[in-house]
Amino acid sequence: MLDPSELQRRKELYVRDEESAERPPKRSFTVPREALLAGELERRRVPKSIDTSERTARRVISALLEKRLLTSGSHKVPLRLGFPIDVVEHWFPKLYPAT
Repeated sequence: MLDPSELQRRKELYVRDEESAERPPKRSFTVPREALLAGELERRRVPKSIDTSERTARRVISALLEKRLLTSGSHKVPLRLGFPIDVVEHWFPKLYPAT
């Protein structure tokens, strides 16, 4: 039901759709992907992973934290992939059966 082999593709499509609607900043899709693949992502690695300045990277991180696509206990701990309720239908389309 979760189809984990397709999770990365569905997650990336969702974030790219959000980017095209200009909700999170451009290049945002890379950050949750890195957090998913590595289990966590140090904030200092974000500017290099999205090939941008530290200031832009902070805006990307803030936008993703606000949408709960990333989670973090504080500004000093690594970022982790978030699973907000409003993305469940997109990321796990077969989780709840259609009624």
